[in-house]
Amino acid sequence: MQRDTTSIAIVGLGPRGINVLERITAHASDGKSTPRLEVHLIDPGVPGAGIHYPSQPDYLLLNTVASQITMFMDPTIENAGPLLPGPSLYEWATGTQYLDSSMGPNSYLPRRLFGEYLNWVFHYLVLRLERYCEVHLHPSEAIDLHRRLDHTFTITLAEGGTLAADYVFLTTGHAENQPDRVDQERGDFVSAHRDRNRFLDYVVASPYPIDQKLKAVSPATSVAIEGMGLTAIDAIAALTVGRGGQFHRNTDTGELMYRPSGQEPALALYSRSGLPLSARAENQKGVSDQYQARFLTQTQVAQWKLEKGPGDLDFFTDIFPLLVRDMAHAYYLAHARQRHGEAFAALLDETLIRLDASTAETVLKRCCPGIPPFSWNNLVNPIPEEAVQSREAYQVWLRTFLEYDLQEARRGNIDSPLKAACDVLRDVRDNLRNAIDFGSLSSESHHDFMTKFVPAMNRLAVGPPLERVEEWLALAKAGYLDIGFGPGAYASLDPERAAFEVKSPLFPESTFRADVLVRARVPKSSPAIDRSAFTQRLLEQGLIQPFCNGEAEIGGIEVDSRLHIVTANGEPLHNAWALGTVCEGAKFYTYIVPRPYVNSTALVDAGRTVGELFANIRQSPATNEKFMANIAV
Repeated sequence: MQRDTTSIAIVGLGPRGINVLERITAHASDGKSTPRLEVHLIDPGVPGAGIHYPSQPDYLLLNTVASQITMFMDPTIENAGPLLPGPSLYEWATGTQYLDSSMGPNSYLPRRLFGEYLNWVFHYLVLRLERYCEVHLHPSEAIDLHRRLDHTFTITLAEGGTLAADYVFLTTGHAENQPDRVDQERGDFVSAHRDRNRFLDYVVASPYPIDQKLKAVSPATSVAIEGMGLTAIDAIAALTVGRGGQFHRNTDTGELMYRPSGQEPALALYSRSGLPLSARAENQKGVSDQYQARFLTQTQVAQWKLEKGPGDLDFFTDIFPLLVRDMAHAYYLAHARQRHGEAFAALLDETLIRLDASTAETVLKRCCPGIPPFSWNNLVNPIPEEAVQSREAYQVWLRTFLEYDLQEARRGNIDSPLKAACDVLRDVRDNLRNAIDFGSLSSESHHDFMTKFVPAMNRLAVGPPLERVEEWLALAKAGYLDIGFGPGAYASLDPERAAFEVKSPLFPESTFRADVLVRARVPKSSPAIDRSAFTQRLLEQGLIQPFCNGEAEIGGIEVDSRLHIVTANGEPLHNAWALGTVCEGAKFYTYIVPRPYVNSTALVDAGRTVGELFANIRQSPATNEKFMANIAV
């Protein structure tokens, strides 16, 4: 390791890479004595943008309001280090030509604008950082990372050449995975039968850009989309408004209507649950207001950590009851405010948190009689028995269900008791993370958490803007979208007709023949199946390993509690960190974008890791040399 210059490399320049770059810039420019620095920034794409390509069409929207997205620190961030001034996405956009009079802080902006904001932040930071150190942008993929005998690194680039780094940050973002068994089977089916159906195709719709992956779909085809989440929403948008279709309101009824272009394929949606994501409620919380946990508190999490060792916590026994009680608390307080006013609700709030669950329920029945009881089971299993007696009954029920969801979403995330309860799942997510991160759950419980709770949480709390759900309803009513297959629907291969076929176990008589099948999913982060040559080289060398809880592989690479990369030997690399999706598994829900003034976990992670970096490099040369010598290989 050369002592005259310290070299830092960031591999991946999406949002997490920008978070790290922002912290490096703030520390390097804060006026404290720092050794000479050299910063290498490695990414083949538009710097900063990640999957938010500035070239994508405007109909692909963010699902977070503009005022709740930022790339800059604020005083709420714990141990952030020096603060560097900078605008949120909304503040930046208001200073450009992008916002029209219809857009405000609670608008959902096109994803391309977020990509342009990220690219602007990149240039803003580099311009400042270049005053204090050398900055090198490498528009190339990293294809190898070699750890040298002195514990520093050599990085090989796809465009040729190598570079040396004393410290490395992996912020590589969403992966593109190898085909799994289902992908391979469907791909082979297409290859074997396309000579009989020239439209036959199979599309795995993630990672982005989805509009490009669906560009070749002919209007003469029928398309089945597997999944009803955010990726499916983008796929539907690409195949309708992306083909020139338009939504408009009936001037007499106010109902949203769809005006086709004639370029749309026939569309069908299905999923295991049979239910679309819930609509995101109108934001009434401003930039930073959040529900403050009364039961799943940080104090309770800290107590668990004192009492239980790693792997001793059970999600559904220990954590889940408190999380549901917080949801019920928000639900009943919203009702209380509407019935008796803010002062009564505040008094009820202080009373209920001092009572056990049974006594609290008794008090609520006396204070607020007639309120429908809060039920987690009703939220996650809302389909009544009478709705599945026939396909027609299910379609009527589903439309009524979605219309009610839209009604509640328009009331807002404070005024609607239903949406206030669901928003708790977002607002207390940091407490949930602190409870379960880094293998705190038992192996079996972690598996149950991922398979039983997370899908339900996603449907209830991380849905699209309400306009998207309204658009699906308009498409269904107009006959351009079939969403009535119910739970458990699946796609089979039909060799006789050289097509895919969507089938419903509830309604066997109802099928949908599809020329094109789209698997709309967010790919799991797993180094074992990642297509990246870089990731595979790191695995081969033992520099990374999949994160496992017991015998169960959860996802992502293993990192320790300080986000140091952990090798196949189980040793943390104290001069290498991983942040974001690459370590989704050891950490929970790394997909989110940073939000201002709420101690956002993405900003906290960047602050802690870069703070440790600068604490190391500002040591005396002798101390630093001793530190480097003791780094585990």
